[in-house]
Amino acid sequence: MKQNNYLQKNYKYWQQGYEAENVESPVFRVYGRVFKAQFGIDGSKHEKLLDFGCGSGASLRFFKSKGFDVYGIDISEPDIQRCKQRMPDIADHFITIDPKPNETDVFFGGRYDIVTAIQSLYYLSNRDLRKRLLSIHNQMKEGSLIYATMMSPKTELYYDNSVEYEDGLRKVEFSTERMQINDYFINFTTDENNLLQKFNMFKKIHIGYYANKFREDEGTGFHYTFIGQKISS
Repeated sequence: MKQNNYLQKNYKYWQQGYEAENVESPVFRVYGRVFKAQFGIDGSKHEKLLDFGCGSGASLRFFKSKGFDVYGIDISEPDIQRCKQRMPDIADHFITIDPKPNETDVFFGGRYDIVTAIQSLYYLSNRDLRKRLLSIHNQMKEGSLIYATMMSPKTELYYDNSVEYEDGLRKVEFSTERMQINDYFINFTTDENNLLQKFNMFKKIHIGYYANKFREDEGTGFHYTFIGQKISS
């Protein structure tokens, strides 16, 4: 029962949407440093790209400007509507999806050259994360790339205000003058070995992290990054 309960609460929480108009550095830097410089994937061939947990589409607008054939999925209905409004010429490239993952899920026909999942996969339990990653892997072309970020316990405000829930999840609750967080569930990635274990169906290309601290009372935000490739077994 808990397993489905957390997904329902996730869905309810994200119906408030997340307004973010501008692409952030973890997106455009990985494009320049890895996709383009290392693999020659720059959008000039209209490579097919899926953003899992696309939010209001800031990352997709960036990749679209480079020439990529972009698609976005999210559980947040208001955010998908923002995507459609901001990119009306490809409004049919954005859909809301069921919060519950299935290994057989296919979005927009699959066959992706790039999949990004930026601050979105860590809302899934261990079992559900495995199902989602297998479904993503199945939809990727041979040799294609995935770029994903996962929250670390070094994200102090969230981890320090969490308790163990089940199956890799911790329940987070706190209140500040800026945020009210209730019934919020995160699958923290403890270290690089834990990161590699979660993404072990992919060949590791790079692992790293990004961190920020804008307010002393909110502590540090810390996310591991994983860049992997689909290769034949």
